[in-house]
Amino acid sequence: MSTAVKPAWMLGPVREPLAPEVSKRIDVLRILLMFLIVLNHGAKGVTVRIGDPGPLTTLMVTLFNDHIILVTVPLFFAISGFLFLRKFELSLAAYGEMLRKKFFSLFIPYVLFNIWIVAWFYFVGSIETMGSWNYFVAHGLWAKIFGVGGYATPVNYPLWFLRDLMLVFVLSPVLLLFLKEAPGVGLVTLFVLWTGLDHDPYSYHSYFFMFYLGGFVARSRLSLSGRSWWQRFGALVFVVLTVVLVAHVSFGFKADAVWRFLFKCYLMIGLAFFWYVSSFPRIRDSAMLHRMARFSFFIYLAHEPTVSIFQTRLLSVWVPASDVQQTMFYFITGVAVTFFLWGVGEVFSRFLPRVYAVVTGARLPKRKPLPAPLAAQAR
Repeated sequence: MSTAVKPAWMLGPVREPLAPEVSKRIDVLRILLMFLIVLNHGAKGVTVRIGDPGPLTTLMVTLFNDHIILVTVPLFFAISGFLFLRKFELSLAAYGEMLRKKFFSLFIPYVLFNIWIVAWFYFVGSIETMGSWNYFVAHGLWAKIFGVGGYATPVNYPLWFLRDLMLVFVLSPVLLLFLKEAPGVGLVTLFVLWTGLDHDPYSYHSYFFMFYLGGFVARSRLSLSGRSWWQRFGALVFVVLTVVLVAHVSFGFKADAVWRFLFKCYLMIGLAFFWYVSSFPRIRDSAMLHRMARFSFFIYLAHEPTVSIFQTRLLSVWVPASDVQQTMFYFITGVAVTFFLWGVGEVFSRFLPRVYAVVTGARLPKRKPLPAPLAAQAR
């Protein structure tokens, strides 16, 4: 029996299965990070709609929105790279199959949830802080549904992450070549490009670096189980850096370039912090979090219009006046929208499973086979 020899440029997948503990920790992180993203987009309720937030509210928004929550996007890219680059095979056939799968799992939900917002604008009306039909017409169909062109942000603006993630997947063979030929050089090169060329912490350089970092960890077989020293140390440094960065003006940090570099390092160290958090048994083994994690992608797709509509309704009956009330409004939005969309996802997937699978890019549920007598009648 003959076996085909792979060309030298091909790189096979990692054959070892993912450790159960690592899989569970990734699972709970998906929903914890999603809650933070919902919380992040709810901050406009106090900073824009209510306005003039008090000192406690300002501190909370600065602490979470401007610092801790900014780790979520890099960590999502790192998790995506970890799961994808450890299994992706560097071959033309595998690349074509990957593009086909990503078309259905990412591109279709991306387009559908942008079209849904446009349909809302046309048939229902505007959504405060998101736009209106006239806004959509002024910016153009191509720009607001596909997120490309002169106004590159899609109408459902948090979905920019999906657009950029799809581009990373398209160019992923380049990253896999680095992992095959010079993994360390690739890691250093992408880090230098990100820290040296980009003014902002979020950029394509950062997305490619974090995605590659996840693959680098997967291919290097670094042990992610338990609570190793680097997790504890990283968590401690992250907490200290959070305090320093929140109060950096008081500490006399004037050099903008130094602050930008420090903040990018802060985002990297934040990966260790969140991974350490996921190690606690009450979080790692939480049945509720694992149940919610099944709907984290749906929550992501639908959360922004839901946040806007929820806050509009809530402010019609309660306008927070005090600093404490504004802080409560900030956190209530994040918790309420996350749990509401979890419930919607449960109902949607139960009663319209095939529709839910299409709009969220999930695998279509298999039809149950008919009993033998009914199958014979059907024929």
